[in-house]
Amino acid sequence: MRQHRPRPFGVRALLLGALAVLVTGVGAAFAMPSREPGPALAATEPVLHCAGDAAASARAGRAPVLLIHGTGSNFQANFSWNWARAFTAEKRAYCGIDLPEDAGGDIQLAAEHVVRAIRTLHRAAGAPISIVGHSQGGLIGRWALKYWPDTREMVDDYVSLGAPNHGTATFVAQCAAAGKCPAARWQQRTGSRLLAALNDGPQTWPGVDYTQVMVHSDEIVVPHTSSVLPAATNVTNLEVGRICPAETVEHFGLAYDNAAYLIGQDALTHPGPAQASRIRTARCGPPLMPAVDPLAFPTRAAAALVQSASAMVTARQLTAEPPLRCYADRSCTPVRR
Repeated sequence: MRQHRPRPFGVRALLLGALAVLVTGVGAAFAMPSREPGPALAATEPVLHCAGDAAASARAGRAPVLLIHGTGSNFQANFSWNWARAFTAEKRAYCGIDLPEDAGGDIQLAAEHVVRAIRTLHRAAGAPISIVGHSQGGLIGRWALKYWPDTREMVDDYVSLGAPNHGTATFVAQCAAAGKCPAARWQQRTGSRLLAALNDGPQTWPGVDYTQVMVHSDEIVVPHTSSVLPAATNVTNLEVGRICPAETVEHFGLAYDNAAYLIGQDALTHPGPAQASRIRTARCGPPLMPAVDPLAFPTRAAAALVQSASAMVTARQLTAEPPLRCYADRSCTPVRR
């Protein structure tokens, strides 16, 4: 939930941006005032699954949420049976996005869909929105916020569930063994050019509260500490085991895990990011978040895993990571027309 903080504007923003370039040598994205729209969008309108009145939800103090799924998934498989049900019960409006190619394609293109989705839901709400993202969905919004600065004032909380913010060794091994991978897996490897660009300079932005939810036993994001963002007053990095020590969950399970939900809800319902001291451990125990139907859970979870497996089989395979777009590549000289 948003804490009101002063933001740089006008001449002050330009001076701060220029200083950032002089001191750090970082690219044009850091020099942009926070209301600049960023690069022109090539992506079409996003596929959104929305429920509730965004404006009414915002007026009631429940910031509408954009749900962003992970690699190989979609809204239906990743969120429709857990977080979306929770928001419906809470009378909190939401939109779930379907990223192109089941989020297996170029993250840079998928991020353009996220930019459009942020702007669309913010316009409907007439107020800042929040983001809940799982896996790739937990980092792709950071790309949007970095390179399309106007979106920063549109986002209140960003809750990430198992985000490979600094890459994963799992995809390093997979891509090396096969000699090919879907674009998004190349880009989420430890040491990828995309992640180097994403994490070059500020990794978070004032005014957006970041809550990183992790699990020690994550088999996809290796090491699990890859999720950690630099310490700041608007950043919380929390392992589910710190809240519920008996919780046993893996990467996929963060989408429906009870402890992960408690952390995320604390962020969404209080000023600033989640705080462990506020979360009542008495609510630990059940492994599933309250909105998950335990009778339907086996079917829903199996369908989500089938979706991921199917997407991996049908994904376009590349022999190398896609090149960085010019706006993210400091060695690129834009062509003037």
